This record gives sequence, structure tokens and C-alpha cells, in this order.
Amino acid sequence: MSMSAFPPEAPSAARQVRLPSPFRLQAGGELVDGEVAVETYGRLTPGRDNGILLFTGLSASAHAAAHPGDPSPGWWEAMIGPGRALDTDRHFVICVNSLGSCFGSTGPGSVDPATGRPYGSRFPELRVEDIARASQAAVDSFGIERLAAVVGSSLGGMTVLAHAVCFPGRARALVSISGALAGNTGAIATRSLQREILGTALRSGTEGPALQQAMRWARKIGILSYVGTELLQRRFARDQSEPFSGRASGTEFEVENWLEHLAQKFVRQFDPWAYWYISRAMDLFDFGCHGAGPQGDAVVHRHASSDVATAASFLRLERALVVGVREDLLFPIGQQREVAAMLQGAGIETRFVELSSPYGHDAFLTERELFTPLLEAFLRGPGSPAPPRGPRDSESRLR
Repeated sequence: MSMSAFPPEAPSAARQVRLPSPFRLQAGGELVDGEVAVETYGRLTPGRDNGILLFTGLSASAHAAAHPGDPSPGWWEAMIGPGRALDTDRHFVICVNSLGSCFGSTGPGSVDPATGRPYGSRFPELRVEDIARASQAAVDSFGIERLAAVVGSSLGGMTVLAHAVCFPGRARALVSISGALAGNTGAIATRSLQREILGTALRSGTEGPALQQAMRWARKIGILSYVGTELLQRRFARDQSEPFSGRASGTEFEVENWLEHLAQKFVRQFDPWAYWYISRAMDLFDFGCHGAGPQGDAVVHRHASSDVATAASFLRLERALVVGVREDLLFPIGQQREVAAMLQGAGIETRFVELSSPYGHDAFLTERELFTPLLEAFLRGPGSPAPPRGPRDSESRLR
């Protein structure tokens, strides 16, 4: 099993949802004739009260699970479907390809109507809040006034917080997995190095093999931040296929071959400018930089010092589930504790669970046995039995 999520090999059967035009972005830019790609699973009830909005990680498409229009496995296949954690017999799941991405949603690889050429570096500055707002436009297209829940992991774990503060009361519950109120210094440093490698090639006009090499290097750095070192050691140790290889590293360890395979696959599927823009949006996100608008009737992003308590005061959630993984290098467990404490401080009934997995940040993609009972019980609502505790998790119930 792969230890990292990847977009599909071919475009999915997602529907396109038009955004309001112009769609004004938080940093001041705007998109004309923008759209997002959306896939749905399950049926919407007549009361339109069973919708779950699913936010993705950095590189995923809207294709979260197989469906009649596209039977290929999705990026969260094990979690979505009848009787699964996101039970499609009960819920109507809406998965949106992030604004700024390259799988049907408007992004740097899309054609700019003003020039007739791809945006590339001319794409306006993107923020996590823009991803949340574009996804809410998709929800509005279904006539849903209030979602049962918003769910997200990694970048999605940030985006659920952006959605909750930008659209108070539009969701009853929130699930944040391996997310954060803001990127920590280590994560920012890791992503900035990826962007420096990639941006240097992009801005120099490099194309072909040189740009692909930059993309591979950037992705390899990212992959190493997703998985736990214990798992790498267990899977690859110091195994070598060609100890005296002529490759750049001078050797050919099995872990090198694995990294190269994943990086090559990613290069074939993802737009480099989309990678750059979304990565930067993650670094710029700060939940605490939200406050009242000029008239006091809206929540806006403020160019001021972060104030988490003030931002949290705008939340209108009934319940929340926050999940972290102790071995996560990219989003350390302390960041999920901070998210849970913020929600608790806002008076929201919050369940916080720490898991242990050698998969680290990628655990939500691979550890079905750990995540399924947590999400299943939470999404069924109050009164559902708590899942059995195992040796790899611990829990704090915050109220």
C-alpha cells in the first residue's frame, strides 16, 4: 500500500459548479468565471439536513470514493460508502477539489479569460479561506442551508476551521484530523524549501526534464514529512538494490527507489504552480486573524495580531471531534491539542483523541481501523456508543 495520497490517474467524473463572478479572494485578487469540481456520495434528504462537506489535503481531487460515474478507487475509499465511517446510507457527502488545484477547479493551470493563456504565476494570491468559501458555494448550489458536519484532514483540517469561522452556524459539527490553527515553524520551513526549489525552476522559465526534476525534489521533501521514520526503517532499513550505482546519490537504496517512484507519479499528475500556491496558502493561514467586520455583522480576515479567543467567539458549532497522531512530524500532536482547547474555550462540546501510528501524518489515509470507529460514532450523533479504546489511542473529552 502506498504511504502517500495521490490524485487519480485520469480526470474524474466530477460536476462543475460555477462560482459567483467575479469571485473576490481574501488577499484582494479576483477570478472571473471561476469554478470548482465536485463529487457527491449518498442522497440528500428532503429536508436537506444530512450534508457533509469534505475538504481534501493538498494534492487530492474531488474523487474521494468510487461511484457509478467513476468506479476507480478514491483517495478516501475505505471511509466513504454504505456502512462506512462516512455512511452514505445516512449522509450526503460533498467532496470539492480545492480552489487553486488542478483537477477541475480553477487554478494556476486554468486559462485566464483576460489573456487566453494559463494563469501560471499570474494567478491571484490564494488563501485557505478562499478554498473554504469556494467550497461553500458548491454547498449553496445544492440548496443546503446548514450542513450536518464539515470534515477535513491535513490542509482540510485547517480548512474546516476556516469554514467554521467564515460561515458561523452553517454547520452543526466539525471534524479536524491532523490539522492546526496555523502552520508551525517546522512545517513552514519544510514547505518553503519545497517552494524555493520549485519556484526557482518555474520563474526561470525552465521546462521539460529540469522542471520535472525540481518537482520531484520538492515532492520528495514533502513525502518525508508525511510518514513516520519508524515506518521507513521497518519497511526499507538499509536495503540496497545497487550499492555502487551511478546515480547522483552514489547508491541505490530501496528507500530512494520508493521516493523516486512516488515523485515520478506525482509529476505526471499535478500542476507545479498549483503545488506552489496551495502550499503557500497553508503557511499563510492563521485562524486567530479573524474578527468582526466594519459593521460588526460579518467575520473578516484582519491584518492584525493573531487572537485565537476572539476568532473562536464567532464559532456557532454544536459539537467537534479533533484527532491527531503522536508520530505526525508535519502537524505535531500539540497543534491538535491547541485546536481542541480553542473549541473547548468557545463552549463547544469537543472530543479530542490522540492516536499512535507509524504512518505519521499519512495515518488518516491508511489506518482505517483507527479512524473508522471514531468518525462513525461521532457522525451518528450524540448518544452513540464510544468506540472501544485500544493500545494505540488515548482520549480527552473536553467540555
